[in-house]
Amino acid sequence: MSLSYLLASAVLLALLLVFYRYLTADQRRRRAALATPFPVAWRTLLAEHVAFYDGLADADKTRFEQAMQLFLARTRLTGIQTEVDDLTRVLTAAAAVIPVFGFPGWEYPTLHEVLIVPDAWQLETRPDQEVRPLQGTLLGSVQRFQNDQYMRLSRAALVQGFTDAEDKHNVGVHEFAHLVDEADGQIDGIPGAGLPPALLRPWAEVMQRELAAIRAGHSDIDSYAGTNEAEFFAVVNEYFFERPEKLQENHPELFDLLSQALHQHPEQTLGASPGHLDPRQWLRQLRAKKKVLGRNSPCPCGSGKKYKDCHLASAA
Repeated sequence: MSLSYLLASAVLLALLLVFYRYLTADQRRRRAALATPFPVAWRTLLAEHVAFYDGLADADKTRFEQAMQLFLARTRLTGIQTEVDDLTRVLTAAAAVIPVFGFPGWEYPTLHEVLIVPDAWQLETRPDQEVRPLQGTLLGSVQRFQNDQYMRLSRAALVQGFTDAEDKHNVGVHEFAHLVDEADGQIDGIPGAGLPPALLRPWAEVMQRELAAIRAGHSDIDSYAGTNEAEFFAVVNEYFFERPEKLQENHPELFDLLSQALHQHPEQTLGASPGHLDPRQWLRQLRAKKKVLGRNSPCPCGSGKKYKDCHLASAA
């Protein structure tokens, strides 16, 4: 057997090994992430800051934690003039999981990095950007670079979004909702990935009616939703996950369609515990806790203030 033949065989085997590792990289990443115990400190932060998580059954809390681990194993979080501490890491991952919790195994295939900045910033917008402005500044954006995307989030806005679980504002959920919207190939306000084809037309009709009401000033949905169809979808996701009962009361058709689009319908039973996809469950859990709170108890939002000085008035 010639030396050249042996060398050629060795090179071929090396190339095959590299190719095999490339093909199995995602499986190995997932196995490694799920083999790592979920940090106890993270679980405490979730219980203190993420009401959606706190309202889940134990089995679904585990599934939520695993989804967070998979997200963080795939997505790099980079601090820009700020530290990516445990709270930032937990809240970013939770914001990524909440809109897609009804889709076990969901990943954001084109998102590889989230840039965390200290606070709001000003940025010249381009046609390929989806942004969330506030008084001329930005709190979050999804931007494309070649075939990939990266997200930029204000840490201050991210934390604030989880501080009040019922104010209908969560910039993290908002930005990840844009990526859910894009699952059918474009950010256009139509959730083609989750909504059955037969309901696409009813969704478009309801969306246009709601947009008209918002633009006329006759809606309780945040006026920013009237910017365009893409922002409408992201804003009503915030409303859906923070005030589901109020959305159902004021916009029953929109609530029903969005519940089906996000696989969060009360009648659906994905996962281990039937009924866990009722989006109102966490709210009931939160309010049950509030009933046993005294005026001088620590506020459950995690602010460190007494309940009477923080969320007592809004809970009344």
